[in-house]
Amino acid sequence: MVTHTTFAKQPIFRDWYLTKQVFVALALSAWFAVCAQTNSTVIELIVPTAAQGSTDLLARIVAKGLTQNGFGQVNVRNMPGRSGTLAAAYVAAAIPDGRTLLVATPSSHGIASALDQKLPYEPITSFTSIVRFASAPYLLVVSPERIQNLASFTKEAKQAQSKWAYSSTGVGGPHHLIAEFYFEKAGITLNHRPAAGGAAALQMLQKGEVQVMLPAAILAIPRIKQGQLKALAVTGSQRLTVLPDVPTFNEAGVPMDMVSWYGLMAPKGLPKEQTEKLAKGVLSILSEPLNQKSLSDLGINITAELGADFEATIKTEISHWKSLVTNLGLQVDIDKSD
Repeated sequence: MVTHTTFAKQPIFRDWYLTKQVFVALALSAWFAVCAQTNSTVIELIVPTAAQGSTDLLARIVAKGLTQNGFGQVNVRNMPGRSGTLAAAYVAAAIPDGRTLLVATPSSHGIASALDQKLPYEPITSFTSIVRFASAPYLLVVSPERIQNLASFTKEAKQAQSKWAYSSTGVGGPHHLIAEFYFEKAGITLNHRPAAGGAAALQMLQKGEVQVMLPAAILAIPRIKQGQLKALAVTGSQRLTVLPDVPTFNEAGVPMDMVSWYGLMAPKGLPKEQTEKLAKGVLSILSEPLNQKSLSDLGINITAELGADFEATIKTEISHWKSLVTNLGLQVDIDKSD
C-alpha cells in the first residue's frame, strides 16, 4: 500500500516536486528584490553649478558619504544656470520628503536676490535650512610664468587695461562680482570672459586666453600645487595653512572678507527628525579624518551652522551682495547669466 506521503519520493513526482520548489524560491526572490528596489531611498542632490566646479566637487564628497552611511542612493544632478536660481527653484517646488536636496551657495542664496527682485522662491521661507557645512576663500590666480605678486599684477593690469581679460563661472556669479570689486578698488578695467563653469574658466586662464581669475580655493589649489597656476592673494581674514606664503587682500590694503560657502537645504516642510539626521550625517562625513585632511588641503573650512544660524548667515549674505552690486553700479540680466 502506498500512502500520499510517498509520492514525492517516486522519481517522476520527486522531479516535479523539486522543480516546483525551485520555481517558488525564484519567484519569491524576484518579488523581494522588486520590493527592496521599490522601497529603497533614492535622493537627488541638486548642484546649481556645472560639473567639475568647486561646488560639484564638494557635493560629490557629501553624496558618496551619505550613500555609504545608509541614507540611500544619493545621486548628484548638476543644474547650472541663472546664477543658481534654476536649481534652487526646482528644489523649492519639490515635495519635502528628503528625496530632493540642494547644495546652496552664495549665488543661489545671496547674489540672486541682489540681481533679481522677482525670484521664483524666497531664499529662507521656501526652504528647510539643514546645515551650512563648509566655507572657502577665493584666490586671485594668474599664469605662473611672469607675475610675482599682487602689486606687480596690479601695475601691469593698469598698463594693459582693456587689452587684458579675466574669466569667471558666469555673469552675476561670485567670481565675476568679486573680481569687479577688486578691479574697481585697484583702478583696473579688464574685459570679462564668462565660461560654462569653474573648470572651463580655469582652462581659459591656463591656455592664456585670459590673464586672471578669482576662483574658490578648492578649485584652484590642486592646479597651484601642480605649478599650473600662481596665487597672488586670498580673500578672508587670514592666510591659508596650505598656502602660507600667499598674503590676504587685507594685507595689501584692500579688505575682501567674502568667502564661498556651501549649505544643504530641502524644500520647506522637511520633518525635524529628517532635518537633524541629515545635518548630523553630513557633519559626521566631513569630520572623518580622511575627508577632513583632504578638505583642509583644498582650503576648505568645515562649518556647522544649523537652522536659525544658517538662516541668519543667508540674511547677511543677501544684504552684503545687494550693497556690493549697488556700489559697483552693475546691471546684470539674470536670465542671461550662467
